[in-house]
Amino acid sequence: MTSSNVNAPVVAFLGLGLISGSLAGALRASGWGGDRIAWGPRLPSLEHGKRLGIVDHICLDLDEVLLRSDLVVIGAPPVATAELLPEVLTKALQYGEPVVTDMASVKGFIVEAATRHYPKFVPGHPIAGSENSGVEAARSDLFRGREVILTPTADTDPEAVTLVEDLWSAAGARMTHMSVAEHDAALAASSHVPHMISYALTAMLGDHALAPMKHGGGALRDMTRIAASDPVMWRDIALTNREAVLAAMDALSAEHDALRGLIADRDAEGLEQYFKQCRVLRREHDAVLNPALNDAEAPS
Repeated sequence: MTSSNVNAPVVAFLGLGLISGSLAGALRASGWGGDRIAWGPRLPSLEHGKRLGIVDHICLDLDEVLLRSDLVVIGAPPVATAELLPEVLTKALQYGEPVVTDMASVKGFIVEAATRHYPKFVPGHPIAGSENSGVEAARSDLFRGREVILTPTADTDPEAVTLVEDLWSAAGARMTHMSVAEHDAALAASSHVPHMISYALTAMLGDHALAPMKHGGGALRDMTRIAASDPVMWRDIALTNREAVLAAMDALSAEHDALRGLIADRDAEGLEQYFKQCRVLRREHDAVLNPALNDAEAPS
């Protein structure tokens, strides 16, 4: 298990699913010089990733993987990441101190799990995903134009941060640095609560006597697509970012009540103004929310 280029970082993926598989595939497509190693509890998914060419090597021995790696990427749901992280950091101290990063969408819970001070741990979160799961759903273009948020502290090794930035830049992503608390509050509002809305809407439609899901069009498709996401991951996110999610849900509830009041009062002017403001706000952020579309429309 040796690198094809001794000067290029060897990257190990602990867990090989949609997100980690997409990153490994993006590195391959970018011409990343170092080998890509996959470790995980389920050999079939590792073997599948190797057959797809997403990784170069697979290994079931965590010690060997850490010994051979320059950069370790933990690709697991929040709870599994928090359970694995202390062991990884302890072993990493014995095996050349590789840079360690994660991809969990909750950062406070993960940072608290890192009970050992390890300056080369760089918490991260790519803002990209799919309602599909598993390495077979991996896409090498998943992160192109997408944001990756890193939450290093004042004690984090700057060279470790640079290496993680290089990793994501190779995948076509753009970088933002935030504090852990800012990340969890912002993502509760922008990602976690939209998923909760989608789940609640889907459940309401499922309980409706007229089975309205059968009559859905584009709006219903777009609003319920993410309700098909991995239930384990979203269970973890809801519970590990509980306080921030509840705060964002309360803020949404207040907006819902205000909108309901406009409808109940037959306030046509108020409704039109409310909808107009929302349309402007949404269109102002189209470059962020539809980066692939913007690339396609850009002049050559």
